[in-house]
Amino acid sequence: MTKNEALQFLLDHQPLPPTREISDALIQEFDKVRKLFALDLDERCVRPLLNSFGDGDGHGVYQLVEDTILLYSEELVVSALKDSLRNPSGSVRYWSALIAANYLHRELVEPLFELFKEGNLDERIAVVIALEGIGSREAQEKLVAALSIKDIEDEVQSMIHEVLKAK
Repeated sequence: MTKNEALQFLLDHQPLPPTREISDALIQEFDKVRKLFALDLDERCVRPLLNSFGDGDGHGVYQLVEDTILLYSEELVVSALKDSLRNPSGSVRYWSALIAANYLHRELVEPLFELFKEGNLDERIAVVIALEGIGSREAQEKLVAALSIKDIEDEVQSMIHEVLKAK
């Protein structure tokens, strides 16, 4: 498989089907693409990789995408994350928030907080983890602001209180 074919595969699967529906052949092909871009770096893959997450865990392959993404420059990944955190697909937003925890960059605070306001429980937990990692004054202020959101889950409230207490 060439890099162009691998890129096209990613572009054709934005996002992949949910884990419960994805075929073994499709997830294996996705893993081959991921491995190709881990071994032969090509910046063009970062955005499509971040936007390829389907619902679920991709039979354990989605966790490995993070390892591939970490091989690319912080500047490139942060720029791509700012977009993928706003993707219409909840699974893309969730996995992007998890990956964002590796990038302690202030540019991610606002898109993370936007996701928190609109997100589900899993997305909110991932956002809290990422904002805790960033740790800036702005990130802490967003965590405080998150506590005033009316439909915030008890579990998330407790998590935020613990993060703020530790600072």
